[in-house]
Formats: sequence, structure tokens, C-alpha cells
Amino acid sequence: MPGHQGFLGPTGQPRIGGAGPPQPEAVSPLSIEEAFARFFILQGVTGQLKQFGYSFFDVPFSGFPPVMDTPVGPDYVLGPDDTLAIYVWNVPDPTFNRSYIAPVERDGTVFIPQVGSIPVAGSTFSQATRLIQARLAGLLKRFELHVSMARLRTMKVYVVGEVVRPGAYEVSSLATASHALYAAFGPAKSGSLRHIQVVREGKTVSTLDFYRFFLSGDRTHDIRLQSGDTLLVPPIGPVAAIGGPVKRPAIYELRGQTTLRGLIELAGGLTPTADRQRCQIVRMKAGQKRVILDVELGGLLEESKETMAGSRSGDSDRAADPSIQDGDFVRLGSVPTQIENAVSLDGAVRNPGPYEFKPGMRIRDLLTPEQMLVDSYLDLAELARTDPMTYETTVIPFSPKRLFQGVKEENISLQRMDHVTVATQAKPPRSVTVAGEMKRPGTYAIASGERLSSVLKRVGGLTARGFPQGLILVRESVRQSQQAEVEKFVSLQKQRLVAEAAALAAGNVNPQGAAAGGTSPEQAALQMQMQALDQLIARIQPGRVVVKMESLAQLEGSREDIILEEGDSITVPPRPQTVTVVGAVRNPVSVVYQEGLEVHEYIAQAGGMTRYAEKSGEYILRANGSTDAAYVNLKDIGPGDTIVVPEDIEPKSRPAQFWTAVASVLGSLMLGVAAIAVIGR
Repeated sequence: MPGHQGFLGPTGQPRIGGAGPPQPEAVSPLSIEEAFARFFILQGVTGQLKQFGYSFFDVPFSGFPPVMDTPVGPDYVLGPDDTLAIYVWNVPDPTFNRSYIAPVERDGTVFIPQVGSIPVAGSTFSQATRLIQARLAGLLKRFELHVSMARLRTMKVYVVGEVVRPGAYEVSSLATASHALYAAFGPAKSGSLRHIQVVREGKTVSTLDFYRFFLSGDRTHDIRLQSGDTLLVPPIGPVAAIGGPVKRPAIYELRGQTTLRGLIELAGGLTPTADRQRCQIVRMKAGQKRVILDVELGGLLEESKETMAGSRSGDSDRAADPSIQDGDFVRLGSVPTQIENAVSLDGAVRNPGPYEFKPGMRIRDLLTPEQMLVDSYLDLAELARTDPMTYETTVIPFSPKRLFQGVKEENISLQRMDHVTVATQAKPPRSVTVAGEMKRPGTYAIASGERLSSVLKRVGGLTARGFPQGLILVRESVRQSQQAEVEKFVSLQKQRLVAEAAALAAGNVNPQGAAAGGTSPEQAALQMQMQALDQLIARIQPGRVVVKMESLAQLEGSREDIILEEGDSITVPPRPQTVTVVGAVRNPVSVVYQEGLEVHEYIAQAGGMTRYAEKSGEYILRANGSTDAAYVNLKDIGPGDTIVVPEDIEPKSRPAQFWTAVASVLGSLMLGVAAIAVIGR
């Protein structure tokens, strides 16, 4: 066993600490467990089975010599190196009232001063006590005597064969065969646990079957050793594995003829989850191929009960109980986890869950007034029924109120796997999220019809750094509708651009000025317009509802004080200090806000317009999300606003009819984007 450290060396001398490399276990190139494990992997069996019983010897041996604390019985045979403790008292002569420690000498005698030598070797402990009693009785008329064992002798025994540490071991004179085997760290996994022999003077005096000890605690054959005895562990015999729902799945060594029933008994019997109808035996046939045998397990178990009751003969049992061969693997199945005779009750009831289905059962047997809760919806419930053949589901509505009133039509007959659901009439509170520069940000429940100003008051209003003009309200319903409209709009505009480009290309058979790579001006322009469309759509913030708010007092009662919905997100940003200029300017930048500056002055601070700018096309994106595109040079600019200078896409040397079509498309595109931006107002 790898890593199994011993206390005794092979010669029986004490091993100090863990000095010296451990002796390697003699195993075959492919052990029994590895051979079964490879087969399990190929068969898709999870979990590796271990050989039964060998883990008993995994605990390191740490006693020298063993069983020194075992009581000495009257049948213990004395020998040299044993030591007796002799106590004598109640003697008229005080010189005899004393105790003696008397070792058994090599000649088999013990010496007691003033008494002499007494031969005790070969005698049992009780016989030796009587001998000492008789010798003292010849010398003393009155005395009391007590004899005990002071120290036990050790003896050398040999453990050989398929063991982890074969060798000679010094053990106690009280040691049995199992003690010596335990001192040698037990049999190797290539050795037998069921045919261990005790050899004395060339004859086998006992054969140990450790399965008797492991399974029933029987140690009747575990005889006491004598000096010079040899324990022989032969190679392991036939083995078979059993897996699945048994109490001890493992690889077992077989002894004699073992039947399937006997192997199941070795494994502790079946668990409650075992399928008792059949099992499978995977067998190696003629050393050439594996075959599988199906066994009707139910009849086998019934015959076992009848045999125990004495109603069947042994011949009929053997005919139905197959023999297990070397290398067999018995695999048992488990019962399905699905409950077959069940109907389910769910929803707003006191005791939801599965219930036993009984023939003739109706809804009234499952759903009673006592099951209903205060918030149970009594006007309508549902019965979901699954067809066991097609597994199609049918929903049958019924009224619990009418059911409890005794209306027969509502008391529907139930079938196996039916599922009854009772809804609740209680509605969870709606909530909104408030973040940013608010005094108490967080998630708040809202009442039905509650407006924006009401929630802003409940959170304590804005902080001193809050910027009410930049309030961002994101609504999930608006986001979904905007997303759908944007996707529809983009698809239509791209189809229109492609159609216009195709029409122009068809009217110009030999296009002039084609690019070196073969790309026509129309194709290049189409690609540019596609990119412009994608960039324009990317600027849209889905779900934002534009709210024009100067202050909380101004918002309350105004048209902008909208009703909130479930899941709304309200964010108040900190007050900005800049105005952003982007688009066809020489240096797109954010400029520090200065009250009174006009649009062209901010554009000048960004380096002015480029030659590709559309001079009269600039527009303002306000901090509240709205857009000003008319008379922008006359409009006031506020902090957080963005000035956008678009590029002029008028052609310089392209066919007039093509660019007219493109301009028409982009005009429609801008109108569509503007319409999408205000959805939800």
C-alpha cells in the first residue's frame, strides 16, 4: 500500500521513525481495481469500485509487541522469558510475607527464594498456579497466595506470500494470526483475504477467512500463534464486482461456488432505490469477448424468501440463481426518480406539493376550503393536464368558488400527473430606482398613478450639486418599443439605399471614374451612407424619456410631471461646467460654459468649422435629451448642452440624380430618428 509506514522492519526489529524506504508492494502491471476501472470507463460507469476489506489494514501499526494489554487466560501456556508475579501473605513466619518476580528460565523453571525451583514451562497458567500452591503447602501450614503474569514473552513468527511487508516479526505470546498479519500491514491487493493459512511444523493448522470477521465478527479460526509459526497469504482467488444501489458496492473475492444471491448478500443487500425487476451480469466469455446476461431479479428475491420459509426446494433455487464467475461485473439499476401516482397542487395554497393519486379522485378531494389562503384567487384556477402518450399539455380552467359551492361541473375528475394551480390576487408593489445627486438614492415603491415630482420629494429632493435640467428618466417599455422601431427603421433605410444604388448602377452601364479595385462611385457612396446610418443610430439612447425640468417646484403640476411606471430609472447628474462641440470642426472639444456666449462663439473656440461642414446645419442636443435644430444661432446655450456641426455630403463631381436620391434618403432618415427619439412622451 503506497505510503503505508511500518513500525517493524522485515526482520522484526523496531523501526525508528520512518527511516528507510518502504518496501514496494508486489502488484501485477495491471491491478484488479485498474482492470475493472478501465472497463467501467468504457461502459460509462462513474465511480471506481475498491476491493473489499483491504482498507482495514490501512491504519499504520504502532505497537511493539502487540496485545500486551490483553488479559491472560487460564489456558495460556507458559514458556521461557515469561515472568510471574507471586504474592504470599498471612504466613506466621514474617520472612515469607513478601512478593516475588520470578522469570521462567531457559530450563522451564521459576525460582522462589526459600522454596526452590518449580518446573512450569509447558503448563498452562492455571496449572502453574496449582503447582506453586502445592509446593508452598508442603512448607507452610497457613498462607495466602496470588499469582499473576508480570511480563509476557515475545516470539518470532513469519509472514510470507502476497503481503505488503513479508518477513519475520517479533510478536507477543498472546498474539493471534490476525495480529501478526496486521503487523505485516495486511495482504497486498494481489493477496487473498479468504484463504490465509497458519502453518506449524509443516502442517496447516488453521485457515482464516477475513470476510467472516469483517461481515459477522467471527474470529473462531483466528488461533493463537506459537513461536516459529508461519502465516501464508496465497494469491487472490476469483473476484467479481457489484455496483449500483447495494449497501456495499465493491470488488469481492469469491470462495467456492457463489451465486448472484450470495454476491448481493456479500454487498450487504439491496438499498430501497434498487430496481428489483432485473439486473445485468457482464461476463468475460472464453477469455475472448464480453457478453451481457439479463437476470430477472424480482423472481430471484421472491424465491429467496420462500426458501427461507421452507416452501421451496434447493434445486429450484439453484436453477433460478445464476452462478458468479471470475471477472463478472454485476450491475443493478435504480428505480426512476419520477413519482408516478401523483397529482400536484401549487400556488396560493397552504400545503403545495405532490399528493397521492387515487382512482376516482376529483379536484374536490385535492383542493378544499381549508387549503385556501387569504389572498387566494377564488374566481379562477387552472388544471394543467399532460397526455401520458403524446406529452401534450391541456389547460382546463375552473372556479374554486363554484367548486366549494357544490357545482358538479367544476369538480373535474383528476388523472395521474395533473397539476392544479391556484393564483393569488395580491399584487407585488411597483418600484422605481433613484440614483445620482439625490439626498436619499435607492429603490422606492410607488403607488398607482404616482408622478415624478412625488417620488423626488420622497427622496428628499436634489442635493446642492444636482442638475435638474439633465434629469435622465429611462423606461423599460419605451426602450423596448424604441428598439423595435430602430431596427425596423434601419432595415427599411438600408433597403432603400441599396435599391437607389442598384437603380443608378443599372442606368449607368459603363460607369466613369471607377476605382482601381473595381468599386464604382455609387458603391463607394453606398458604403459611406451605410456607415453614416450606423453612426447616427448609435447616438440614440434607447428608453430615455425627455423631461424638461428646471426645478422641483416648477415640475410639480406641470405637463412634464409624468406618471411613473414599474422599473423606471431616475438619475440626476451633477451640474456640468462645459459645453461640448462635435462634428465637422477642427478640434472637437468640451468648452467651459460661459453665460451669454452664442453658438458661433463656442464653435470658434473649437477651431471653427472645416471646409466639409454644412454651414447652416448645426443643431443643439440639450442636456435633457431634446434637440433644437431651428434658428440655433438665436438660442441660448446652457451647461451640459452639445453643439453638433454635421458634415456636408453634397457631391462635388458625382451624378446629380444619384446624390439627389441619397439626400432624399438621409432626409427621411433624420426625420425617422427624430420621431424615434420622442417615443414615449
